[in-house]
Amino acid sequence: MRRLNARLSLAFSAFCVLSPAAADELPRLIADSPTPAAAYAAFSGLNAAAQAPTEARAAAYDWRGTPPEQPDWGGVGRDVGYFLGYQFAAIAVLYAAPESISGWDREQKRNYSFAKWRDNISHPVWDDDRWWLNYVLHPYWGGAYYVQARERGLDRPQALLYSALLSAIFEYGAEALAEPVSAQDLVVTPVVGALVGEYLFTPLRARIRAKPGELSWVDKTLLVVTDPLGVLSAETDRVFGIKATLRWQPIGLQVPAMALDGAAAGRPVYLRSPKPVWGVQFRTEW
Repeated sequence: MRRLNARLSLAFSAFCVLSPAAADELPRLIADSPTPAAAYAAFSGLNAAAQAPTEARAAAYDWRGTPPEQPDWGGVGRDVGYFLGYQFAAIAVLYAAPESISGWDREQKRNYSFAKWRDNISHPVWDDDRWWLNYVLHPYWGGAYYVQARERGLDRPQALLYSALLSAIFEYGAEALAEPVSAQDLVVTPVVGALVGEYLFTPLRARIRAKPGELSWVDKTLLVVTDPLGVLSAETDRVFGIKATLRWQPIGLQVPAMALDGAAAGRPVYLRSPKPVWGVQFRTEW
């Protein structure tokens, strides 16, 4: 197992990150430690324990799993990152699909460019796509976005905003290389999708997971259909071997400075720095 820790902050003369729990305990560690080395060792152990990575939905999709009680923001951030990659794969499929499905003619496909993308995102339109694309397929994906957020522990308003975010990422992302942003998709996908996710997909998933015994292939298929992005995220985690969440954590604290006072029988005197130290932690593990 390899670990990548990019940590920015100043503590004791080394670069490390103070978690909130470690920061709270820092004054006690300083007071109780006879030497700077002892204080540093105690702090390092406390900080490592406080920042131990939490297990994410990784390695395999949890068919019987239930949403966490608190939002898994690390998992949410990773899902958004994955989605940025998925959308280009989806665009490649649509690019290869016939015009009757994608709505893109040969001329549009041939003339895409960054300038065209910039123009497309600047002038949203009310598109004239087939009804089942706008009012069946888009609400379905809005429901899938919503369910993925709920599976990460987000509440209803947060899941609605998450669905709107992914919808906007897709509309303003790779799809805009070929066609203008669709005004109704920005509304229909998250709003109708949230209703589909909350009142159709979520109750269905709860009934399936409440069944005794081993789930049938039909049940598992329905769980996949109602949370395709969750399955994709779990499989992507498995491929990359990710076992911990990505984490961004702002840091702001008073960092103590240490100095040895020879007149005090070798016992160190700790002087508090007059200015706070600010930093940001980025952590992942694979």
